Amino acid sequence: MKRKHHGTKRYFIEGEGFIGEPIGERISLSLERTVNREFAENEEADDESRAFRFTRMLNLPQFNPSRESLEELGLIMEEDPQLDDHRQLPAGFTYFGQFLDHDITRDETEGLPNSFLTPEEIIQGRSPSMDLDSVYGRGPILSPELYESDKVKLKIGSTTPSIFGDVNQAFPNDLPRDSEKIAIIGDSRNDENLAVAQTHLAFLKFHNKVVDKIENELSLSGNELFEKSREEVVKHYQWIVLNDFLPLISDNDVLSDILTNGSRFFIVKENDIPAMPIEFSVAAYRLGHSMIRDDYEWNRVFQSGGVGPLGTLRLLFQFTGLSGNLGGEPTLPSNWIIDWTRFFDFTNFDGIDNHPKFNNARLIDTALANHLKNVPGFPPGPESSLSVRNLIRGQIVGLPTGQSVASLFEVPALSKEQIASGPHQEVILKNGFDTQTPLWYYILKESEVLNEGKNLGPVGSRILIETFVGLIKGSRHSILKDSNWKPTLSIRNVDDFSMSDLLAFVDNLNPIGEDPIV
Repeated sequence: MKRKHHGTKRYFIEGEGFIGEPIGERISLSLERTVNREFAENEEADDESRAFRFTRMLNLPQFNPSRESLEELGLIMEEDPQLDDHRQLPAGFTYFGQFLDHDITRDETEGLPNSFLTPEEIIQGRSPSMDLDSVYGRGPILSPELYESDKVKLKIGSTTPSIFGDVNQAFPNDLPRDSEKIAIIGDSRNDENLAVAQTHLAFLKFHNKVVDKIENELSLSGNELFEKSREEVVKHYQWIVLNDFLPLISDNDVLSDILTNGSRFFIVKENDIPAMPIEFSVAAYRLGHSMIRDDYEWNRVFQSGGVGPLGTLRLLFQFTGLSGNLGGEPTLPSNWIIDWTRFFDFTNFDGIDNHPKFNNARLIDTALANHLKNVPGFPPGPESSLSVRNLIRGQIVGLPTGQSVASLFEVPALSKEQIASGPHQEVILKNGFDTQTPLWYYILKESEVLNEGKNLGPVGSRILIETFVGLIKGSRHSILKDSNWKPTLSIRNVDDFSMSDLLAFVDNLNPIGEDPIV
């Protein structure tokens, strides 16, 4: 299984060709790859037919501030930030968001010679969709390594027993791996961070449980069983995005308007193959950077007052096969299996309680976790800052100002006083960012001053929601093409489905329990 890395700073924008430039050197350690939404993947050659496809959602003047001013703003964002919890947003959504990112940037053509694919297949493979290609690969025929011998169920890996914490038995709770510890999954990026890896595992298990249910109820088998199961999994996943994830992070009035009246700026017509809006990829969807915590109450072993330390970001990188070395074990040590009752909200689920040591995400604002201040693998300096790198990318791809987007969207722009409020005031005023604000910073500030960091404001919300709606419409299986579809897999017996429902359906919330296993 070929390892896939983030790191490209070049973007193929339809109608413009390749734009961008390197920012620093390519790195081997994956803190930046893990938390930084990198959408451009093909830097080996300027091959337009193979390049991941971007587009501009908005026809607006490009903002071109000085590199020095962006460095100054980025660095002050990470200077002793005030990090506050988002009381309504479980921390699990930080990494569900990253899992979702990898799904909509899945490259089905990587490593395949052009002669193996038609031009139409190449375009489709390099275009975003929400079909869980990161889980299913190219299907059981073309990606047989991902599947059991029945070519229906997905492979699951086993953990390695650990003396530390008395978790001395193996569990079916790791990604499947080869002899070199490389995860055998549809997208290797999902093994860069343990929280994302465990999220990917949850979807593997979800598929297999859906297979069992459909096989029992409909008596299907073989490819017919696989395709029916995949369709149900994908549609329930899309429902989570539209009805669980987006309502928690975006303006619900904007969401309701788009779902009722349609998109205004990112229009995907029936049978269209969408491209990725650059305003989404380089600005709006990087809201996740502000949601990251420095550490987590991971499970009964790695928690405050436990026998081990908290689950820090550094440790979450180490206990993977792509970023780290799994602590020297051949597979994930059993003491690192996630306790989902600490990461998602199970209120109103019979027999399931949220753990008292529950992890909330951080507020969506202009403060970033301390561990994002210095990206490993870069020499000391501005470019080791994640905030600096985000701001510079916005300049490289020619994003507009937040104020110009607000005007186009016909919503009130933030005032100069609102933009300059808080600890960044001096730098903002010095560089004129109070009147012309980089789009990524504007979107975070909009959340901060209009919604106390609880969800995006009107500019960030519209970019985010219209993109996701467009990508769902452009998917092979789509709940937006089937207005009569409703979720059927909630154990609460309701016409709804959340990420908590998915995990409860899988029924593997905390395998190592609260008491030592001896």
